[in-house]
Amino acid sequence: MPENDLFPLDPDFVLAERLDPGVLRQLAASGRDLQRLLKAPQRLFQLHFRRRSTDEVEQIRDWHARFQHDYFRFNHKTYSNNAGAYLARHFPVIFVEEPQYELALNEAWNIEVSLLEAVGRELPTANYPDPAAGHPSFFLEEDHATLAKALSGSWTIAAQANAHAAQERTNSNLNTTDAFQFLYTGYGFRLWARKDTNLGILKVLLDEADLGNLDLYAASPAASAALLTKTDVPLGIHRVKLLATNTKHASSSANTIVADAIEVMP
Repeated sequence: MPENDLFPLDPDFVLAERLDPGVLRQLAASGRDLQRLLKAPQRLFQLHFRRRSTDEVEQIRDWHARFQHDYFRFNHKTYSNNAGAYLARHFPVIFVEEPQYELALNEAWNIEVSLLEAVGRELPTANYPDPAAGHPSFFLEEDHATLAKALSGSWTIAAQANAHAAQERTNSNLNTTDAFQFLYTGYGFRLWARKDTNLGILKVLLDEADLGNLDLYAASPAASAALLTKTDVPLGIHRVKLLATNTKHASSSANTIVADAIEVMP
């Protein structure tokens, strides 16, 4: 399987560039600038190898011949600096072009390889980015103007000290057609919310796949935390939906559910 095929050589250094996402922009009659995501942003990796042997040149040539029409896995061993220690991260990639070879000295070659992050391609489960392991992430809050919205029902925004960023949206959770959506580009995500004595149960969908129910009840108030984690998600445009269930824990005093924030692995 391509996700198990790891690029065979470590470069001397890597130059990485984040390419802009595909965004369709249109000007509405009202004058409002409307935007629509067309694809996830991708990373371009420039791998540089200095004074490598002829055997290593042949390894890369063989690899390109094998994978010039397929994807494989690249382990970026110095992807991010976490408190002074470099963290590695795996990426699904494809070749941008044929590798470039330059004879520098007798039997010593300089090699340049260009790889593009592959959208929608899987990684082994253990190789997806995970903020718990120190990989960078970002938060998408419930009040984002375009990427977080109520699909149906009333989701009231209000200050809440225990919510992430001290604000959330609440829903009475009495109508099972009520829904809230976060739209993001990246890999996996973590769903953040608080727990309390008066909160109910919601259902979570990722791209219409059911991730199960989430019970927000607790015997005492608890600050917003990552209550659901889904890391094994290929790079792409994804939708996280929160659905009302009209259910609650037997000890909860109310059905109310909340939409707070998601933490995204880009």
